[in-house]
This record gives sequence, C-alpha cells and structure tokens, in this order.
Amino acid sequence: MMEAMNEQPLAGGHLTDEVVRVGSTVRRTRGPHSTYVASLLGYLESVGYSFAPRYLGIDEAGRDIFTYIPGSISDHPRQRACGAAKLGARMLRDLHDITAGHPLADGEECITHGDAGSTNTLFQDGYPVAFIDWDFAGPGNRIDDVAYMAWSWCIYPVDQIPISQQADQVREVRYGYGHPWVEELVHAMVGQQTALIAEESVHLTDLALPAARRDQARHAIEWATACREIVNRHT
Repeated sequence: MMEAMNEQPLAGGHLTDEVVRVGSTVRRTRGPHSTYVASLLGYLESVGYSFAPRYLGIDEAGRDIFTYIPGSISDHPRQRACGAAKLGARMLRDLHDITAGHPLADGEECITHGDAGSTNTLFQDGYPVAFIDWDFAGPGNRIDDVAYMAWSWCIYPVDQIPISQQADQVREVRYGYGHPWVEELVHAMVGQQTALIAEESVHLTDLALPAARRDQARHAIEWATACREIVNRHT
C-alpha cells in the first residue's frame, strides 16, 4: 500500500498503458511484447549497452519493472544540444552492431528499436542518454531504423524551420551512424512515412478502438503526410 501511494504517473506508452515511477524504478502494464523486450534488455545489459533501461522483473501488480533513468524527452530540435542527432545515431548504430547475428534478430540484419524518435529518447542537458519504450523492437533492417530517426528527429512541417537546417540535421544523423547512405536513406524515410500512414489509417477506421486512439491515428496520419510532402518536394 505504501508503494502505491508513492507512484508518480509518467507520460509515455500507448493510451491504455499504465506507466508510473516508483522510487528508482518505472512500472508499466505488461503486453504481448513484454517477454521479447525483457530478453532483449537482458542481453543489452549483459554486453554493457548503456543506452537502455534495465529490466528488473514483474511486480506484485503484474507490471514490468525497469530502472528509472533521469531525463526528459524532446519534441523540437531547439530543445537539443548541438551534435545531439549525431550522438543519437551513434547510439542506434551501437544497438545494431551488438545485435547483428543474435538469435533474437531471427535471421534479419539486426534488432531495431522500431520507434527511435526523439519522444522515445531521454535527454540530459540537451544530449541523448537512453532510448525508452522498446515495444516495437524486433528483427529488422538498419536503414529502416535510421530512416525513422532521421525523419522524426529532423523533419518538421511546422514552426518554420528552414529546409536547409532540416537537411543538415538529416546529414548529422547519417554521419553519426557512419554509413554512406544518401538516396537510399531518403527513400527509406518515405517508406517509413508511407507505412505509418497505412497502419494508422486502419486504426482510424476501427470503431472498436477508443475515440482517443482514433484521434491519435488522425494526428499521426496528418504528421506523416506533411513530412512526406516535405521530403518529396526537396529531394
């Protein structure tokens, strides 16, 4: 009972998730991907990957337990320090390198985070320190993970950020990752945007979902569509 009184709600996760801080831990509703995430985070801990929370087990309420990492998320480049995108890409490269060939990668290139946007990254003093929310982690291709990061960290259809600055940020992600992709990365960004639009269009029309989830889908479609237009127009 005392522990429950000290629970502090945290933002993040899906609309139906419960995410709370309890002391030096984070507790979150278990889902169908929990077992995979537990195995992955356990492996990352074993090899010294420091850019992810540690998985600590299941609490008495049946929730997953993770270590709490201080920091804040970012939803705008001005909230990040110079070089933050380069460092974030390096963190992603390390993840891909240490999971390449692992059984959890199931024959694919590596394990991808699957949702490595700046709102799933913790920052301290403007610099990224850890990826959180590993629900979409799984076997995949490096370029798709990098493309999603480049898109979600760098492309902004509002706020009047000059296209040249957005392009510089995309290049910073590419340089940080250390791969000579150019046109391939642009095509992969458009592919990620198109895939999200298709996925969220299904959710938008699913009347079995809560209205809040369908509204979330609508905003995601609008965002991805506007970003795709920017990329297509300026490449």
